Parts: sequence; structure tokens; C-alpha cells
Amino acid sequence: MGFTRTDYYEGIIQRQIKSGRASNKSEVIHQALALLDSVSRGLGPLGASFRNREELESLIMDSGAAEPMTPERKDRIYGSLRK
Repeated sequence: MGFTRTDYYEGIIQRQIKSGRASNKSEVIHQALALLDSVSRGLGPLGASFRNREELESLIMDSGAAEPMTPERKDRIYGSLRK
């Protein structure tokens, strides 16, 4: 699997790694694909529909500060997507 690397995408990837939300480029891409899948299937936190930009932006902004990615946190995040 490949993607066209641009400064724009590289900047997003590096911000996610520096914030602690991901530990490497592959993890950023996996998280992005999981989010895309959730959005396209209308999944998300109870009451969230991802119907418009404002709702999604609010959900992201209200999520709080970035937490370091630990095995437990990764399981909590991705475990819910496996169901």
C-alpha cells in the first residue's frame, strides 16, 4: 500500500506523532482509515452522527488533550472498532 507523500500529509503525520496520538506513520494512517470507516458508516460516540463539519469539529475539539499511545489505550480505541 502506498500514498503520495506531500508536505501537507507529512505535516499531519508529524503532528500526530509529536502529540502522542500515534507512535509512527503506520499508526497515523491506520487511525485515519478507522476514522474514515467510522464516519462513512455513521459510527461514533452515542449521539454523534458525523453529519456535518461542525459536529465532527466539535467532537474533535471536545476530546481533550492528546494522551500518549499505550497498549491499553490502543486496545480501548481499536477494540471498539473490531466489533
